[in-house]
Amino acid sequence: MFIIIFFICNSAYAEVLWKLGAGIGNITANSYPGSSETETATSPIPYLKVKTEWFDIDREGLHTNWFKDTSFRVDFTFDLGLPVDSENNSLRANMDDLDPVGLIGPMLIYQLKDSETIKWQLQLPLAYAYAFDDLDAHSIGWSINPRVYFNYLIKNSGYPIDLSVSLGPVYSSAQFHQYYYSVDADDVMVGRDEYQTEEGNAGYRFNFSVTQRVDSYWLGLYLRYQNISGAVFVDSPLVNENDYWFVAVGASWLFAGKL
Repeated sequence: MFIIIFFICNSAYAEVLWKLGAGIGNITANSYPGSSETETATSPIPYLKVKTEWFDIDREGLHTNWFKDTSFRVDFTFDLGLPVDSENNSLRANMDDLDPVGLIGPMLIYQLKDSETIKWQLQLPLAYAYAFDDLDAHSIGWSINPRVYFNYLIKNSGYPIDLSVSLGPVYSSAQFHQYYYSVDADDVMVGRDEYQTEEGNAGYRFNFSVTQRVDSYWLGLYLRYQNISGAVFVDSPLVNENDYWFVAVGASWLFAGKL
């Protein structure tokens, strides 16, 4: 973050355009991939968008413009995993709660098509995962999601609609899988045997988002579906559902900046 601020404040090569806002969002999702029970959270959400000659920042992460004469690009993305209160999840009864998880890392992109309204990309994100217990963060491994990405900017109205879709398999480290799906000897009970998992396939993931900016307001919908059939952890006693859904909606008022 300090590096990003440094470049913004010291950009001598191009005008820095930015927009700042705040709003509210709601998330409804399965507790984690493999759980049939759901979590719901409503919270304030910030809005930040920055555009310079060398990089852009938006809700998806940091997009670089370092390789201007090639079809390759390197971005930096972030994601999140919701906390889980084990008292409210029958599969995890009497187990430790799951802390909120942040995932951050680089993404290699090959651009198949890049026009004003349509983008086709091959994306290879590598996300390093950290579980947060208050201000204490500890690593819980990594995850990759190679995918095909399509973006379409619908400009047939006064307020363009930005639509994105991606699809691809998920592969994660043993440590990442163990955080969600392992059962230690101390947590064994009737119907829940000791279980340890391994590195490997975590199913496939479909992402969909649609956003629109109307004057000083931003509206957004995000949907994620993951199917874990055939995943290396599918036999865990903490799994009772192959379909995972994550739905988020939000709205922000944009009150400062020019972009």
